[in-house]
Amino acid sequence: MENLQHVTAFECQKCLTYPSKVIKTSVGPVEYADRGEGPVLLSVHGGPGGYDQGLGIGEVFRKSGFRILAPSRPGYLGTSLDAGKTSEEQGNMLAAFLDAMGLSKAAVVGCSAGGPPTYQLAKRHPDRVSALIEIDSISVKYTKKQELSKLEEGIYLSKLGIWLLGFFMRHFPSAAVKNFLETESSLDKHEIGKRVKEIVKDKDKFAFLNLLFQTMSEKYDQRKAGIDNDLKQLMAIDKLPLSNISCPTLIINGDADTDVPKNHAEYAHKAIKGSELYWIKGGSHIGFWTADSAYEAQEYAVKWLKQAIGA
Repeated sequence: MENLQHVTAFECQKCLTYPSKVIKTSVGPVEYADRGEGPVLLSVHGGPGGYDQGLGIGEVFRKSGFRILAPSRPGYLGTSLDAGKTSEEQGNMLAAFLDAMGLSKAAVVGCSAGGPPTYQLAKRHPDRVSALIEIDSISVKYTKKQELSKLEEGIYLSKLGIWLLGFFMRHFPSAAVKNFLETESSLDKHEIGKRVKEIVKDKDKFAFLNLLFQTMSEKYDQRKAGIDNDLKQLMAIDKLPLSNISCPTLIINGDADTDVPKNHAEYAHKAIKGSELYWIKGGSHIGFWTADSAYEAQEYAVKWLKQAIGA
């Protein structure tokens, strides 16, 4: 494997301040950020999120020679919910975005709630996707909201709760990381304790977690329509129809993720012929960036993508 340079805290901060643009598409205006040079990678955020989170998700690939296009999905920041509510409509929106950008095809990475739209893009527009990477992506019925306690729902699905998380990240980082891992992973108390110490000590991993919280909480009012729609659409999913996806596909999932559990990755891997499944041992919902083996997983994904598109 090549010697991958992982994303630094400074580069995470740059993702948060990088300017966005708006482009007219056949389904309406779409906000996006365009950063880097090289083969195009369409980076599609989770929820809550926006183009800023898409930049953060794609940053390790930008450092490895890719041009990151990160659109805000419908209902998030500068992209109206009218651009597409269902995963099918959002898949079509992504194709319309590529049209507007003058791109015949691109590699695609989707994460979490960005999974259904990117899976749909690959299914409905197979000639537009050169390779697909899914990171802890939803592919079957999403029940997390139903399983949250009232306290957890108040923290993760409200403006005040997410603001408080950001406050704790700044002033009581260990407590904030511990709370997140308790909610988003099946790790036992001993493992959580070890992971908290490692993440807080590693300023670059901690910076990504901070980026994630900021892209959930900053301008929350401009993200709320998107998250409300996501939750409605995701709970209506039974199983996404994935068997027609024909592009090279890498499915990455933390084996301790309780937000998007292992069955999502297992189903997608079984449904997509020739796909590859990569488990992150002890990985929470954001294990690709914060697990003990995160840098190894990132290096593998970059190498896989370059081989898949012949870069």
